[in-house]
Amino acid sequence: MPVLEKLAFLGAVTLASVLIAQELDKTIAALDRPSEVIDLEEIPRPSPAPDIPPTLMSLAPSPTGFLDTLTACKGMAPSIGANVDQDLVVTDYKRFVLAEGHIRLATAPVGGGCLSSVFGPRNGGLHKGLDFYSLDPVPVFAAADGKIRRQRYRRDYGNMIVLEHGRGVFTRYAHLEGFADTREGDLVTTGQYLGTMGNTASYLIPRHLHYEVLVGTWGAHAGSFALTPVDVMSLPEAP
Repeated sequence: MPVLEKLAFLGAVTLASVLIAQELDKTIAALDRPSEVIDLEEIPRPSPAPDIPPTLMSLAPSPTGFLDTLTACKGMAPSIGANVDQDLVVTDYKRFVLAEGHIRLATAPVGGGCLSSVFGPRNGGLHKGLDFYSLDPVPVFAAADGKIRRQRYRRDYGNMIVLEHGRGVFTRYAHLEGFADTREGDLVTTGQYLGTMGNTASYLIPRHLHYEVLVGTWGAHAGSFALTPVDVMSLPEAP
C-alpha cells in the first residue's frame, strides 16, 4: 500500500505529507527491488531513530493468541478485495493453513489489529505477504514450531525474524518494535512471543507487522531472499 494511502487512512494528509509520501513511495519501491550486487542478508543497521518507543517485553507467550476472526482496516476494504463483508470481516479467513501439505501455520500471528494489505502486485513489484495494522502495540507470535534462522535489523524490514519450520517452509516477521529474549538458532513453539508490532524500518511507515510465508531452499548468499513467497490466504485450511 503506498505511503499516501496509509497517511490518508490515519487522517494525516496535508500538502506537505502528500509531497513527502510521493518521495517515500519512490524510496520504498527501490527498496523492494534491491540490487543484485548487495549481500541481501548483510545490510548494516543505521543509527536508531530517537522517536522509536521502548520495546515492550512484558507480553507472555500465548498458544491461543491468534485471531479468531480477521477484519479489514477501515478504508482498506477496496484494496483488499471482494472477500470482505459490510462489517469489514474477511470472509475467507482461515485461522490455520497447511503449507507444502504438511506444515500447519497461523494465518494472522498477531494478538490484535486489522488487515491493511494483502499479497499481490504493489508499486510495480510484488507485495510478498500480509500487513496487519494496529494503532497500539500488540504481540507478534510464532506461526508454528520452528527454529530462528535470522534475527536482525534491515533498513527495509526493520527488526526482522525468519523462522524455519521444516519441509522447506519459512515465515518472516518484519518491523518488530524489538525482539524477545531469543537469538538465531533458538527453537520456538507455536504461539511463542517473538516481539511487538512496530515501525522500525528506515522510512516512515505506520505501526504494522509484515508477515510472509516462504518456501524453497535457503540461499548460500541471498539467504531468505532466495525463497519463494506464497500467498498464505490461498493455502488450504488446516484441520
